[in-house]
Amino acid sequence: MLQRICCFVTSGKTLSCLLLLSSLDVTSDTSLYGRIAIDSKHISNAVKKENFELENNESKIGIKGDLFELNKSGAKVIYQIEYGFDLVDGKARGDDGTFKQRNTFLGIKSHLGTIFAGTHDSAFKKSQLKVDLFNDLAPDIKNILHGENRLDDFVGYTSPKFQGVLSLTINKMKNPVKAGRDFESYAVNYSGKAFQAALAKDRQMKGYDSTRVSLLIPFNKSQLGFILQQSQDLSSGIENNGQVISFVKEVSDQGKIKFQHASSSMKVDSGKHATIGYDHLINSNVKLFTFYSLIDSPDKSRNKNIFSIGLEYKF
Repeated sequence: MLQRICCFVTSGKTLSCLLLLSSLDVTSDTSLYGRIAIDSKHISNAVKKENFELENNESKIGIKGDLFELNKSGAKVIYQIEYGFDLVDGKARGDDGTFKQRNTFLGIKSHLGTIFAGTHDSAFKKSQLKVDLFNDLAPDIKNILHGENRLDDFVGYTSPKFQGVLSLTINKMKNPVKAGRDFESYAVNYSGKAFQAALAKDRQMKGYDSTRVSLLIPFNKSQLGFILQQSQDLSSGIENNGQVISFVKEVSDQGKIKFQHASSSMKVDSGKHATIGYDHLINSNVKLFTFYSLIDSPDKSRNKNIFSIGLEYKF
């Protein structure tokens, strides 16, 4: 099974590596997972007027699990191999091939924590705690805030949870431009029954130093989320602040209504992004979603109204 999956998700130089994994005696918790997501958008703005777009929303396929135990204390070698693909254009966005590498790594997990290396989301990016209700869609916070980075040449460590609620994540990534000035990303995460919180820091990350505080509060079949962020452009010294507030409420066993507002001058001068959406679960794997999003700024050429209807299948 693993060998067939490896042949499907990659080719070329990476294939021999994955076939080597398939020859190992993998444990029974190895799993195949993925997402197929696509939507149809109606976009209107001052430049293109009105148009319709069919868009892939970060569809992906992957395998993950344990390869083998290292010793009797329970330490084990873990892995994940994940690739993105595009249902619409036939090529993964930002890549020349059919597949685009996503979070792919090899690591060791023990009672002392997890250390892993490969390609992965930064601790700073992960610190948003799912405050972003429209992740991988047009209103994704990456369009308004710095720090949503996935990088290669990556080494990461995540500590065990202290008292079951507090953990530390440390990342170090090679800077492809300036040798000896590696990218660094850190996060302290708290996960309790009453709320979740994170404090994260990026250093030298693609030309920016950033600090982010995130908070997620569940209550009465609802969830309220906040992000406060400050980013400094290291070349100019200019600092910009950004914020996100989101709210989601279950209105039925199958339906959720969502609101989100993000603002900052990091990507767009005085940019604001307001979105309302609705998710409807057809079954445990399939979701129908729709949203209306307004992008606003003093630069009228950047402004957009987006109406979307889409479908997502997870396995």
